Amino acid sequence: MSRYSGIRCGIQIEAKMARATRWTEEKIKALKLPAGKAEQRVLVEPGLYLYLRQRTGGDVAKQWQFRAQVDGIRRWLSLGAFPAIGLAKANAELLMHRTAHESAKKGEADHPVIAARFARKAAKAQPTVAEVFAEWLADKRMGSARKGGIPVRERTINVLIENFDLDIRNRIGDAKIAKLAREGVQACIDAPRKRGAPGAAAHVFRTLRGLTTFAIKRGHIDGADPMRGIENLRPYRPAPVNAASDAELLALLRFVDESKLWEATKLAIEFQLLTGARPSEVRLLTWDEVNMTRAQWTIPAEKFKSGREHRVHLSKQALSIIDRAKVIRGASPYVFPGANAGDKKPAAALEKMAVARALSRIAERTKDEGGKKLRPHDLRRTFRTMLSRIGVAQHVAELCLGHIETETMR
Repeated sequence: MSRYSGIRCGIQIEAKMARATRWTEEKIKALKLPAGKAEQRVLVEPGLYLYLRQRTGGDVAKQWQFRAQVDGIRRWLSLGAFPAIGLAKANAELLMHRTAHESAKKGEADHPVIAARFARKAAKAQPTVAEVFAEWLADKRMGSARKGGIPVRERTINVLIENFDLDIRNRIGDAKIAKLAREGVQACIDAPRKRGAPGAAAHVFRTLRGLTTFAIKRGHIDGADPMRGIENLRPYRPAPVNAASDAELLALLRFVDESKLWEATKLAIEFQLLTGARPSEVRLLTWDEVNMTRAQWTIPAEKFKSGREHRVHLSKQALSIIDRAKVIRGASPYVFPGANAGDKKPAAALEKMAVARALSRIAERTKDEGGKKLRPHDLRRTFRTMLSRIGVAQHVAELCLGHIETETMR
């Protein structure tokens, strides 16, 4: 007997056996393994079997299987477990696979077993949440459409990494992003809320929102948005602006003058109050950025937060600060050098925490005289509130800080 004849005969026998028993959901549910057997395949329809296997706990697992011949070799394709997949659904799956099987014989499609194998490989190749997160960061470093093609600052990247490592990676980092469920996303957002950190929860929400949006655009998620319907129930509300009043400012400046702080530190504090610049921009100010003739300070794009050049007008008081800084200049390229400015080697810029430590010490001594504890960035906030107090228009005040609103960029 040829191989073809044997297969045909086997199919005919299967058909007769299947017709001998009229299967129903109740019969399948009541089906048990014969005594002494740990597994068994039961024919339900030609090509459709119910595979019974005894679990460790003693109960019996039931799974639908489709039998097919691939290159003369018998193959089994799982169609799902019973009762999650009922008899009607299993028969529908059987019909679909039979149709695919016939198409495969004619060379019009892949064999269903081979197609299933490819599907499993594709599922394994699907990226995880952590892998897509790394891809997202790499894309941000290449350029952001929101910033006109300019790469996102490394500081922003570090904040995203911190949020991901703290509340996201251990929960859903290894999950396939294509199968990301709403429950997993919500668990990441709820974690910081449970430890009493609503601000961190808001950052996690924003990180996940950006990540899933990127995944959808790149085709990693082709189903429903896993964040649809999720809201940040306790959004981050920043603390009130900490800016000094006129009286508090006078107390601060008086104690700065009377203190034994390094001269460059004193000048940096006053210069920031006069210009509204960021602490890092003042600390790293170099002589070649200052044009005394035009009374102008040009902050290079690489030093400015928005990644573009920014020009600051220098008032007479600000120019006097620059003149006083020339006395301690030495060989340093920085206007406000560190404490080793008298050495022969060029002095580095002020230490990153020099102004912060100075403001902290002064605040402790000025409390009784109306002083206020300020941080370096609070000097910039004080500059902004002073502009409002003297009647400067809001859009002009924002331009002084280097903030450009979208309405003004037309």
